[in-house]
Amino acid sequence: MIFPWMKFHIHSIPHDLHETMTTVNQGMSVKEIERVGAQRVANAIEAIAIYETKTNLARKSMSQTERQNEKVAENASNKRKWESNHNGSLSQQNK
Repeated sequence: MIFPWMKFHIHSIPHDLHETMTTVNQGMSVKEIERVGAQRVANAIEAIAIYETKTNLARKSMSQTERQNEKVAENASNKRKWESNHNGSLSQQNK
């Protein structure tokens, strides 16, 4: 079966690629060619889905790392503020 989106004009194929396709396709029935084409499309779709999944996971991981880094920086800042406040009051008590 040829899907409508799989059809294209023969003129849009570069001449050398057309010759290669003709050579490769010799001896194959139309059904075999359609099956191979459909399988290649299915493989490409699966590869794209895997790529998108990995990309999304990497993006989420990076976002999580950024949030953790921001939290660490915020905690360090709060600690410095706390220490400066308490060290100041300790200095006042020691006088």
